[in-house]
Amino acid sequence: MTTERPNVSLSVTELDKGSWVIFELPGFTTAASGTPQASLDALRQASDTSYFKSNNSLWVKLVSPGDPGNGAPGGGATLQVSR
Repeated sequence: MTTERPNVSLSVTELDKGSWVIFELPGFTTAASGTPQASLDALRQASDTSYFKSNNSLWVKLVSPGDPGNGAPGGGATLQVSR
């Protein structure tokens, strides 16, 4: 993803519990929440929303908690990142 904005909120919905998406965010340095990971491989293996800071990018993995209300897909995960 490329943007000039200083802060971006990322969110995913309509995912089954445990489903995930990884974003590479060049120029971003900080995640407001999530678990820090020591490497990109550790990020890939993480089972919860996490992030990894490389030299030039912030890598973010959003993991869906599912939808505990009715058991259907639709649970969302959100994370804010900044430069």
